[in-house]
Amino acid sequence: MIPTGVRDIHTHNLHAPAGSAIVNIEPDAGPIPATPAGALYSTGVHPWRSAEGAELWPLVERLAADDRIAAIGEAGLDRLRGASLPEQIELMERHARLADSLAKPLIVHCVRAWAELLELHRRLRPVQPWIIHGFRGAPALAEQLLRAGMHISLGPHFNPATAAAIPAGRLLLETDDDPTVSIEQVAAAVAAARASSAELSN
Repeated sequence: MIPTGVRDIHTHNLHAPAGSAIVNIEPDAGPIPATPAGALYSTGVHPWRSAEGAELWPLVERLAADDRIAAIGEAGLDRLRGASLPEQIELMERHARLADSLAKPLIVHCVRAWAELLELHRRLRPVQPWIIHGFRGAPALAEQLLRAGMHISLGPHFNPATAAAIPAGRLLLETDDDPTVSIEQVAAAVAAARASSAELSN
């Protein structure tokens, strides 16, 4: 379940406003910060670190049970970096099962492995939402992901036509790892793209 009140679904900014952002923390970064009160976090093994999966996974499981961990991940598949794709798929499946067992959404990173991601989602039939973070793809790919039941999160860089095609109930926003942009700026850019598309279709 996606926490209510969260505007920034995925950020690496530890100073993001508590309760309105989900801050990504590495599983081996140490204890969850004690402050600020109400802060929300996500943790998982990024596919770029998938070769360390066996070492990092016990840390993920331990952290994930904490109530301050609001989402699992980011996890996913990346053909350009990390362990072999079969190893990444196995690790991604672990994340998905953990997310379902804890009733927390899964933040997904995917690069050039969309067919494999869709097949894994079809096979696992997850109960919790899979959120495709930082999506920059075309509307046709977004439609495939939406038909599968996934949510799509847009960050500072996105395809305007795609922004217009995502139903409001399945659209999320993020700042990711860009410290120069605020979630308000991302929201304004996405809103402008959606409004421009609406004007063109009238």
